[in-house]
Amino acid sequence: MSQFTHPLVAYAGPARPGASVVRTILGIALTLLTVWALVQLARMGMAATLFGDVADGPPPLDGRRTDSPLGVLLILGVFLAVWPALWLVLPLVHKRRGATLFGPEGRIDWRHFRYGLAVSFGVGAVAWAPLAAEHGAALLRADPLEVWAMFALMALPLVFVQCAAEELLFRGYLLQQFAARSFNVLGWSVLPSLLFGLAHPAEGTLWGISWYHFVFGLIMAAVTSRTANLGGAIGLHFGNNVVNLLLIAPVTQVSGLALLRTPETVDASAAKAAYLVVMFIGAALFMGWMDLKFIRRWKAMKRAEKAACAAAPAPERVAAE
Repeated sequence: MSQFTHPLVAYAGPARPGASVVRTILGIALTLLTVWALVQLARMGMAATLFGDVADGPPPLDGRRTDSPLGVLLILGVFLAVWPALWLVLPLVHKRRGATLFGPEGRIDWRHFRYGLAVSFGVGAVAWAPLAAEHGAALLRADPLEVWAMFALMALPLVFVQCAAEELLFRGYLLQQFAARSFNVLGWSVLPSLLFGLAHPAEGTLWGISWYHFVFGLIMAAVTSRTANLGGAIGLHFGNNVVNLLLIAPVTQVSGLALLRTPETVDASAAKAAYLVVMFIGAALFMGWMDLKFIRRWKAMKRAEKAACAAAPAPERVAAE
């Protein structure tokens, strides 16, 4: 792999041999079918065995509710099925290892992960701090704190699994497959982000799509396309979900594990919009900076090649000597 290969070209490289439309459609279908089958298998008495009747328990153990800690844990647990599904489908359909979804090197870049995590925590603080300062007294606090801390510690690895699973599927598998066929931004960025938004349905919106998740998908695609690795996107996604699942969340959404919950009387839309706007601007600047670095390196390589050609002896002179 040339060190001057554009990151998006390098990232799509492992998918190129198996990027036919038929294989991609078959791979998506088999992945979804495998995830569904594994989830159904897990639901066959596992939750009841571990927790008793999760449908009729006390509020913290009501598995049907998104404002219940157990309900959120069970939602996160569903994503455990995505990893084995992709690891089964990729070798079978595309003749490549599942680890190539992380990037051409076949592993997570943990340095990128740490950067993404730090950025996400910083942006989360900027977005939520004004709301917390203005409506602090109205926010609902988890009580008792020891119970919240226990559930939060249980949830942390599952939040990581969930974030990484979504990135593996949407910014790993789909982005790579589409980019391997075309570098048109509509293919590798917009289409996977639309599917990501559709996978998070929202009531009262066009097509039932979550436009918040659509824009978030564009941001994750931008970061992945310029790092050639899922580490940065997973770090950003993990930080976002730690803030919005474990620290503060609107009570009407997935709030069962949140330390602070905003009641219906408090409008949290400005905080969510601020989070996306800051992240989107940052992602655009990051893409521009990375592209500028690539262009400079590419021009330097061309100058070096030109200088080497000029310094080389002419063939006629070599022959005469």
